[in-house]
Amino acid sequence: VEVLRQVWLQQYYAPTEIIQLRNAKDGPPSALRIYSPYDVDARNSTKRTTNWTGYKVHLTESCDEDFPHIITHVETTKATTQDSTVIPSIHQSLSQKDLLPKQHLVDQGYTSARLLFGSEQDYNIDLLGPVALNVKWQAKAGLGFDLSHFQIDWKDKTVYCPQGKQSYLWKNNKDIYGKPVIYVEFRQNDCSACLVRSQCTRAKKNNPRGLTIQVQEEYEALQKARERQKTEQFKQEYALRSGIEGTISQGIRGFALRDCRYIGLAKTHLQHILTATAINLNRIVAWLEGIPLAKTRKSHFALLTDATV
Repeated sequence: VEVLRQVWLQQYYAPTEIIQLRNAKDGPPSALRIYSPYDVDARNSTKRTTNWTGYKVHLTESCDEDFPHIITHVETTKATTQDSTVIPSIHQSLSQKDLLPKQHLVDQGYTSARLLFGSEQDYNIDLLGPVALNVKWQAKAGLGFDLSHFQIDWKDKTVYCPQGKQSYLWKNNKDIYGKPVIYVEFRQNDCSACLVRSQCTRAKKNNPRGLTIQVQEEYEALQKARERQKTEQFKQEYALRSGIEGTISQGIRGFALRDCRYIGLAKTHLQHILTATAINLNRIVAWLEGIPLAKTRKSHFALLTDATV
């Protein structure tokens, strides 16, 4: 009865004597909305062109060249849970099982400045994966002065702009998620009289340039990762991660990983663990029998490009 009461409140409201159906904007966010009275933990989510109601599973596996690729950890979350939030719990669980890797290959959804620094600081793990590029208009334009053009003196808490002007304000602040950041601002007179102001800021004439910077450890970790992902070595090391896509495919096509047989997050997690165990057993048997790993499939068009005349 309590579940049905919540469903009713999420779907209908009565501003007057007439009961009205809520629209998408008027209802609760997907992370709180009940989509099935039979499974109150299931949530609705959309990723690119795929929409589903249920859960997410995050798989961690070994990628040793001479041994079978074994799934070492299974994390099950609600469908609306952001990927980046599970990295700390994954590392903690791997640590408890004495299975921490020296290098953890992840996709961009699992990387952030905080996670890059935290993984190395807390577990001595090199979190390897593509990081978000600078999306500010200055960086996109190619001619503007984005944050990378500013020199930061962490010791003196001062920032110098590309024209050599010194900031006057250094303030510890918090972002919209409550995480610590640093806000820096330059003097109004310096910015108003600057000959290259149009390449630096689109603020009104009387407003100086302001910068929001991560704390030093996170800022330096992000810049280091951005530089590393430009190298050929990064491409070679990160190529190993393609194996996890094969694991997802194997789980879906061979072990019905996407078919949720149980109700609730806890039982669904148990199903995911059992599925991972079955995949591991299948791989161990194949390894003992000398069956090699299948190579990545190439499309007919890609094969044509490889052909020599």
